[in-house]
Amino acid sequence: MSYRSLFGGVTFIMAVLGAGAPSAQARQSPPAEEFFYLGADLGYARIGVSPSSPGWTDASSNHVAVGLRGGYQFSRYLSVESTVTTLGSVEARTDGQKDRFAIGGMTASVVGHLPITDRFSLLALVGLGLEHGQRTGDIDSSSRSVAVITFGAGAAYAISSNWRIRAQYTNYDKLKWKGGNGAEVKSQAFVLGVDYLFR
Repeated sequence: MSYRSLFGGVTFIMAVLGAGAPSAQARQSPPAEEFFYLGADLGYARIGVSPSSPGWTDASSNHVAVGLRGGYQFSRYLSVESTVTTLGSVEARTDGQKDRFAIGGMTASVVGHLPITDRFSLLALVGLGLEHGQRTGDIDSSSRSVAVITFGAGAAYAISSNWRIRAQYTNYDKLKWKGGNGAEVKSQAFVLGVDYLFR
């Protein structure tokens, strides 16, 4: 085999590899940083009642928290999202009587992301929510829906370009019933969840 033939063969192989390089780079390009996402949560909620009238006893209860989430991520560092969460219920008692408080809420939050690695990031959340409470029992039967401030913290880990898992703590402001049989209900939740990223 002549040098000219060898040189031609090498040139041909390099040309083929060069033509394939852009497609390989395209396949390995980093995932988009802007995308919509949907998620679901399951975890632990704690609800506490602090009655504001004498004779009532403080009460607290632990429940399963279930939530759904949708959001848009603008960059590696910022997203906005809305959640709907069921937090459970709690009973408070006085002089043989009792009332039950069932709590749920919707929130709209700004989420800050602090990337630690390409896959793992820390989260900080602050938002405005609409918290709804249904009170039933011997003393009062009524419902309340009020705007509350929420804040939280968590972490997220991307298991692929389209899926990530989250662990998150959220603290809700007080939901108040006023009057002679008033009460203040405080809720907080710790959940584990999964997000699907549309990118």
